[in-house]
Amino acid sequence: MDTSRLSAIENGRPHKKKNPHLLTESQLEGFTELLNCEKKELIFGNHIDEEESVKIFLLAIIMNSEKDEEGKYILPFMDFLFGKKNSPELRKSIKKKSSESKNKIVTLSENNEMYLRTISGLNKVKEMYPFFTNEKVYEKYQFLLGEPHSRIELISNLLIKLLMGDLEFANYYILRMSKVCEINESNDVVYSFLENKGMIGGTLIGDKNNFYIFANAFEKMWRRHKELFIEYFEGNLFNRIIKSDLKYKEIKNELFNDVITDTKFSNLIFSVLEKDRFSIETMDGHYLFYQHLLNRYVDKKIQNSIEQTY
Repeated sequence: MDTSRLSAIENGRPHKKKNPHLLTESQLEGFTELLNCEKKELIFGNHIDEEESVKIFLLAIIMNSEKDEEGKYILPFMDFLFGKKNSPELRKSIKKKSSESKNKIVTLSENNEMYLRTISGLNKVKEMYPFFTNEKVYEKYQFLLGEPHSRIELISNLLIKLLMGDLEFANYYILRMSKVCEINESNDVVYSFLENKGMIGGTLIGDKNNFYIFANAFEKMWRRHKELFIEYFEGNLFNRIIKSDLKYKEIKNELFNDVITDTKFSNLIFSVLEKDRFSIETMDGHYLFYQHLLNRYVDKKIQNSIEQTY
């Protein structure tokens, strides 16, 4: 094997003529023997890697490759933390801020103390939200970016409704969407969400402070139901390619889209959502959210009635 081919494999770059499926059957056998692992582990990693992948899948489904007004992908990560630690720019920023905020000369020790406090704060955020502050997870997530898919909207909205089990997030959703409706002078975005249509993942990310609410709700939802989600992807993706009727070379976007838009997956989320609504831990958030939904539904009925009258 020449170095260019090996480099392409290492970097995940298939070549239409040389290696259209990235790895041939003989290469799969060779690498698994060399690395002393199963084919499944070579492709998807160990159980920890698989768990991380499923978590990334769910986040990507919620966002559904949503873009902002400038056409850039809305990336649900605390990327403001990436590369900040020990950076000269951070030291310069702290020195400038400390000089502007005081009418006296700031000593080197005071500057250093402020720098250490800032670093301590950044590390605390990373400790609280390791998934959302992990640069490798951030890079993996970007491999799933493409064009928004209408078939994914249902799953995306169901997962967002599952986040409502967190009371703080349910409160935040109501306030956030009320503001959006006020700005748009229309309730259409809420009515679409009622029917599991449209995309609101980007709208709910908000600014840095509101992002913490989203991240916290996502982490809690993951802890409550991760076994069920892992089991689904284990059976329908990770283990599926071991079977004789489906080879590794057939792992494509179409396969992944089929797995996440399968009615089995939406039915799983519906059942999880129903269970979540009546759990002691999460019923307060869901009750608040469904009260909001009921009010919006009544508003829509009244609006439709008025429009039919005139």
